[in-house]
Amino acid sequence: MSVKTVLITGAAQGIGNATARLLAERGYRLIIADLNGDAAKAVAVELNKTAPTEGGHYGFELDVTDEAQVEASFNEVEKSTPGLYALINSAGNLIRSPAETMEPSVWQSQIDTHISGTFNVTQAAFGLLTANSGASIVNIASVGSTFGLPGRAAYSTAKSGIVGMTRTLAVEWGKHSIRVNAVAPGYVNTAMVRSGLESGTLDAGKLLGRTPLGRLAEPIDIAKAIAFLISDDASFVQGEVLKVDGGLTIDGSF
Repeated sequence: MSVKTVLITGAAQGIGNATARLLAERGYRLIIADLNGDAAKAVAVELNKTAPTEGGHYGFELDVTDEAQVEASFNEVEKSTPGLYALINSAGNLIRSPAETMEPSVWQSQIDTHISGTFNVTQAAFGLLTANSGASIVNIASVGSTFGLPGRAAYSTAKSGIVGMTRTLAVEWGKHSIRVNAVAPGYVNTAMVRSGLESGTLDAGKLLGRTPLGRLAEPIDIAKAIAFLISDDASFVQGEVLKVDGGLTIDGSF
């Protein structure tokens, strides 16, 4: 392919959005998928102005938990895209609740979005990925896949599942020359984390005190790690979970 096409889910905001902007600046063609279709299309319009590329960037609405919609969407993508250079599964949600009072719908929503949603999209993208030798997948794990997160049992469970999925697909799909890796962000300056700080679920002083680099990550910090993993510089990296957490999960100074 003359242009490297990357599809990112959940790319209308947060980490997915920062990654889309960074990759567009670096010459990739972006396909922006998000539950908020209008926002996804707006991002694509902006990227076409700031970082035009062959074939053009475009966005569309996608509910990753809807298997039929995912299948139909990828059938449309295939009509204009001969293959994918990379798939980045960034769609996610977080609903905080104590485990003992968590509603089944709250549990299911997060499991469906992170685990089933990631798998639905990845499976649907298989044909497009195999059409491009050396294609890559990056999933989004979390510090929650390393240690327990009180009030976030569903989220932590889902992110732990992402790690297992990443490693298993890396083993299965390596023979197809598809690399599968994940990033595990720490606390990132996104709406999700800011809501936790504002509600008191997260204590800024304790959080930053436990983080050796002493700050929240910015979305661009995670985007740069993702950009590395899909690049040729990571051509022999397979099945890895790259921690991008400022040292949070290795700090034993307490």
